[in-house]
Amino acid sequence: MATYTAPPKESTRLAAPDNVRHDAYWIAPAATIATFLIFIVYSTIRAFQGKYFATHFEQYHFAWAAQSLLNVGAIQPHYWSPFYSPYIPLHWNFPIVNFPISASLYVLVFPLSFRGSCYYCRKAYYRAIFQDPGACAVKEALVKKNYTGEKKFPFNLVNFHRYTLYAAIILVFFHWHHMYDSFFYTKVGEGEHFGVGFGTLLFTLDTILLSAYTFSCHSFRHLVGGIVNRFSSSSGSKVRYGLWDKVTKLNNYHGQFFWASLITVGLTDLYVCLVSSGIITDLRFF
Repeated sequence: MATYTAPPKESTRLAAPDNVRHDAYWIAPAATIATFLIFIVYSTIRAFQGKYFATHFEQYHFAWAAQSLLNVGAIQPHYWSPFYSPYIPLHWNFPIVNFPISASLYVLVFPLSFRGSCYYCRKAYYRAIFQDPGACAVKEALVKKNYTGEKKFPFNLVNFHRYTLYAAIILVFFHWHHMYDSFFYTKVGEGEHFGVGFGTLLFTLDTILLSAYTFSCHSFRHLVGGIVNRFSSSSGSKVRYGLWDKVTKLNNYHGQFFWASLITVGLTDLYVCLVSSGIITDLRFF
């Protein structure tokens, strides 16, 4: 005889039992918080700094700002910080308080919204920051009586992730452009030359990892192979299935690409800042 076992409509979620884990499960959430905090603090400082984001700035036909940002006579490759790409005029005055706003604040909103709404990133900060829960078989820090998931504000905003993907793809192309520029430098009086410096290697690594992170995204996987229940036997569907299959394999490493690209984009910006400010000289191999 069948028995109805569904909970009544008025029931609420019960508190989880006391933790049954006694291992050092907290190490991963703690490392996640530390990494997030370091990146947030650094990117905020750089965002409001508004300078030291390019070498040989005059090559981009903005000579009016070159003298105040870098040594025009220096022999340096063309490096451009990913935090300031694509370029927007250095300072626009806010229409209400007339406060100078750094160009990077207009740029960072797109990659940060893409990362912040990323499926992997959600898992990371739900566990590490909200302790919701901190790990499997670990009690939640705060038991919610009416669990709504991501249906209500502000958590429903993360559902725009699929749209932030389009902006991220555009930014990836800018990264490839700046990586190409990093292979050429201008020597005063001798014109442009091909060359490879340490910054070139950083730009190359960052661009590859950022591309892997972007195109291993769950939303991109859905974009190339979603919506349909099955692939037909047509040639177009075979191509689509092949692309979906490759993205699926890449998607298995989406979390690793998230952290690796987060670290390299920060290191690349830091290196550009140190070189363009004159603190260090670019190590050039040839």
